[in-house]
Amino acid sequence: MTITESELREILTGEGREDHHRGVTVADVDRRVRVIRRRRLRVVGAVAGLGIVAGLAFTVPQVKNTVVPENIWTGVMAQPAKTPRIVHAPSGAPNILGDLGSRTYREGGVRKEFVVATEAAPFSVRLWCSGPPRKAALWIDGKLVEAGPCGEKDGQIYVVPWDGTQDNRVSKHIVAGAVLEAEARIPEQLNGTADVEHLLAASERFDVKWELKVNRLGYLECRDGVYQVDPGSGEIVQLQCDNEPKTPSFP
Repeated sequence: MTITESELREILTGEGREDHHRGVTVADVDRRVRVIRRRRLRVVGAVAGLGIVAGLAFTVPQVKNTVVPENIWTGVMAQPAKTPRIVHAPSGAPNILGDLGSRTYREGGVRKEFVVATEAAPFSVRLWCSGPPRKAALWIDGKLVEAGPCGEKDGQIYVVPWDGTQDNRVSKHIVAGAVLEAEARIPEQLNGTADVEHLLAASERFDVKWELKVNRLGYLECRDGVYQVDPGSGEIVQLQCDNEPKTPSFP
């Protein structure tokens, strides 16, 4: 065991103060050295702890409040609000307001038609059919107006809709449709009217359930002060009805 001179002096001084003056033995020296070493270890541990705390004080990042420059908010708030454009009739597509008639058929490969009273109101037509996708076509007043897939595939239901330009002066219209067999790898290949007449002339009749449905279209009454989004431009517009309900004519 190695001790320093100062440690030895401390041992000798302490033992010399004892009343019996019995002298200093090797055991006394060993005992005193252990006491001094334990005391020294406690001091070293305390100093090391203070060092760790001091190190953390230098490594922990400081959190500071970020102040947003006042001129940023001033610039935003200073921007003038855009005044909505005034319109005198509701914007957007017409709504379905009711049923005008429907027919259900169970034969494909042949054209079917019926007369529907529209009361000079705008209307829409929808053709639905059961089974796998087939080609379906629509005629309005003898004119072929639309063709595409109808049926169901992979959970997707296909119908042929139409709500195109029409003569609102006429109170009755002839609505016709047909479901035809046509080869296609995907339903989208059944779009288009170019081959409808050829398919209709060459088709044999077959069993299939399909339906023609006609709906009356129109706009809700104009409500003064209501805001809408113009579907053509995407801008916000405000209705001004001049205290009179207005319903725009269907294009």
